[in-house]
Amino acid sequence: MQRIVAFLVYSLMLSLIILMMPPYGDPAVVIWTSKVMSITGFPYDPVCSSSIFLCVRAPLYYLLLAIVNGFYKVVPMVLAFIFVSLQVILARLNGSSLSVFGLMFPSIYLLFSRTYVDSLTVVLMTVLLIKLIKLNEKGLNTMMLFFIPLLLMLTRESFLIFPLFLIIILFLRLEFNYKNLLIMFFGWIAGFISWQSYVNMSEGMSYSDFQPHIPTFIEIYRSFMTAVTPILPWEISQEDIAAYLTIDLGDLLTFITISVVHITGFMGVFPIIISLVRLKMNKFILAQTFFGVIVAAGLLLMKGDVDFFRHLAYLLPVIPVLIEIGLRKIAEYSKLAANLIRASYVIMFTLFLARTVRLYTSGYSFDPCQYLLKGNGIASFSYFYETACM
Repeated sequence: MQRIVAFLVYSLMLSLIILMMPPYGDPAVVIWTSKVMSITGFPYDPVCSSSIFLCVRAPLYYLLLAIVNGFYKVVPMVLAFIFVSLQVILARLNGSSLSVFGLMFPSIYLLFSRTYVDSLTVVLMTVLLIKLIKLNEKGLNTMMLFFIPLLLMLTRESFLIFPLFLIIILFLRLEFNYKNLLIMFFGWIAGFISWQSYVNMSEGMSYSDFQPHIPTFIEIYRSFMTAVTPILPWEISQEDIAAYLTIDLGDLLTFITISVVHITGFMGVFPIIISLVRLKMNKFILAQTFFGVIVAAGLLLMKGDVDFFRHLAYLLPVIPVLIEIGLRKIAEYSKLAANLIRASYVIMFTLFLARTVRLYTSGYSFDPCQYLLKGNGIASFSYFYETACM
């Protein structure tokens, strides 16, 4: 009963954060792109488009936002609820139970509260993983194995890397009918052809912000902290803390806050490391883990450290299970250590909630019209101007 109550409270708090989170940065652009799609039928991205070419995104998430129109926050709320439900199922299939702490890894609520496209990627990838584990059960195996990769290809451009997942399954030599691998592969091929055909019909160019480079140590550090903490240490200032507290302890309090953010972030990732060292989990979950780690590392090389938590879309489906496995192992040696790690998740979530409340009460928002008029000539396109300034 306590577990159910914890899930409900967490889900309600996450829904509250989603409702309060003002659309700024990339989420605001995602919403703007969905409005463009509702007019043109194509998700032209206003940020990567120019007067010379139009940039077209994979359409599925933008289509969902276009359908609900002004009620766009319904989409991440529904997806978050589905994700929580799927994680309970996935944990049971792995022979364990799921506590709310497994769902409190910062990247999870960052993803869903910021209305990113990758929230749909995470949900669809979790569905595929569950289906792979349950293949021996009766059901629409063939159809789901075909259509989920197809839908994922229409959701995120980075799903081009999906054949790597099939190779990892082959490498682990799972007891798996090779026909099912071919079904998934042909579903991915169908999705790729559909996506390319869609881009050609749009008369635009497919989205790509790849900038291959060797990341520096600082970039790796920033990527790590972006993934494991909801509050970025380098954004914390004395003025920032003063906005929350009436007590002014100057630089001392700033130093303490930054230290707490670092400590809780490292503590929160420790159960995952323990799980990866032991590797005692369902082999499909293991395959998903390898796939997620490789893709995240690859995207760091290709895209850099900005909002790195988005790069974990193929790893997040297994993060709650990994956390539960790690916490149980840690508790066998020290219940105090396990409880301190659980407390770190609560602290990080509380800090993020406080930040969200502050953003909400400040009335902060993104002005697409102002951005458009300062932009790169896209104001000449009527649908960009209409969706931003009218």
